[in-house]
Amino acid sequence: MKGLPWRVEKEQVSEFFQDFKIIDNSVVLGIGADGRKNGQGTILFDDAEEAASAQEKMHKQYIGERFILLSAITFLEYLNFNSGGS
Repeated sequence: MKGLPWRVEKEQVSEFFQDFKIIDNSVVLGIGADGRKNGQGTILFDDAEEAASAQEKMHKQYIGERFILLSAITFLEYLNFNSGGS
């Protein structure tokens, strides 16, 4: 996810995807080098079909006053999110 409000909380992201099957506690918010949220995040869905459906229906939808850009990543990219790894 890109474009998240800087003040967004994990619970708000979970609520944004409430109509989809997400894995509990899988929301990860991006943290920049300065230790602050950077407007990015990631989440895990139950399966690839659910992720594709969420991406199709929620891409460019709003959380607060900001629209969210959604793109798929691999599970390895999810695991490495915020770690600086690849």
